Amino acid sequence: MRSIKINVFPIVFSTLLLLIAAGCSRYEVIPTHLANHINREATYEQIKASPDKYHGQLIVWGGEVLKATRDTNRTVVEILQLPLNNDLTPLDSRTASQGHFLAYDNRGEIIDPAILQKGTRVTVVGEVKGVEKTTVDQTTDEYPMLAIRDMTVWDRRTPPSSYGYYGYRPYTFYYEGQRVPGSGL
Repeated sequence: MRSIKINVFPIVFSTLLLLIAAGCSRYEVIPTHLANHINREATYEQIKASPDKYHGQLIVWGGEVLKATRDTNRTVVEILQLPLNNDLTPLDSRTASQGHFLAYDNRGEIIDPAILQKGTRVTVVGEVKGVEKTTVDQTTDEYPMLAIRDMTVWDRRTPPSSYGYYGYRPYTFYYEGQRVPGSGL
């Protein structure tokens, strides 16, 4: 009888390569159809000081939801602005905030306010629409307004185990993004 030898190296190598490539895929916060239109240079202070100069431009801001309300025409989300890391996830330091901003959906396509509870971390791709005067705690302030074009809600996750092969490791948290249904259209 004659035996057939099969070289399993290419099969094993290809399988490992596919598994590694699948594990390296990452969530894209900015949809590809919006990515080339984002003004990445404009800061919170610049837009708050000169909203007309940036009117109609797309920007990416993030932060922590303070309040979300729905009326007959739109959903308005008041957000404590927080700096974003390289993955466009809001940082945990509330003291780094430069103020509040308002993000609204007047298309009626997205955002049931119940999904945006106080403390939820979000990243908003929005169109600058100006500023709105708002009274909070008997003080009137102007908040930049963004029309939501896309929104990511970040869920705080804990790794599955803090014990491993190398012993105890302190808990570390990470955020996992999820696109708000209907946004990005």
